[in-house]
Amino acid sequence: MPHDKIENRVLKSSKGTFFFAEDFANYTSSDNIRQSLSRLEKDGVLVRVAQGIYLKPKKSELIGVIYPSLEEIAKQIAKRDKARIAPTGVFALYSLGLTTQIPLRVVYLTDGSQRKIKIGNSVIKFKKTVPKTFAIKNELLQLIVQACKEIGQKNITDRHKEQLQPKVQQLPNNVLEKELRFAPVWIQKLIKQLHKPSSHVD
Repeated sequence: MPHDKIENRVLKSSKGTFFFAEDFANYTSSDNIRQSLSRLEKDGVLVRVAQGIYLKPKKSELIGVIYPSLEEIAKQIAKRDKARIAPTGVFALYSLGLTTQIPLRVVYLTDGSQRKIKIGNSVIKFKKTVPKTFAIKNELLQLIVQACKEIGQKNITDRHKEQLQPKVQQLPNNVLEKELRFAPVWIQKLIKQLHKPSSHVD
């Protein structure tokens, strides 16, 4: 029975595993898959994260189901699609600690499909970009570059520099040598300034 095959696969998986409806496309029809996953959701085995996306959740005695972050969900979608992603905007600032505002709308640049996915009250948007964006492969450098773009060259303050400096100084020299050249020139200059141990941010 297709439902038994789906159930067995889910039950054998470890907690924290994501499932996409299309993972079971070889088992049965899309309607049967949907019914099986809905049944497992009603039984408390799975939680529905978004349309067609389910999670076998980890649970805590204190808070119950531990839901994944928007970042975890985005990375799982990218992994499934074999696509590259880069966080942008307020989410890049939040990830670096430059803002405490938790964004409800997270935008990622991608070389995969452009789409919007609703997760509860939040939205993950994948925005198509040119392959050149991913010439920067180091995640931290990519995050810093996108955060600087969000702030804008004319709006970078000494406070921003103070907040960015510890992050910039975590970047290995070989990453700066190979990948920094793909960032806008003004960001290259800023990162080089902040990367020096003795650099002042005033």
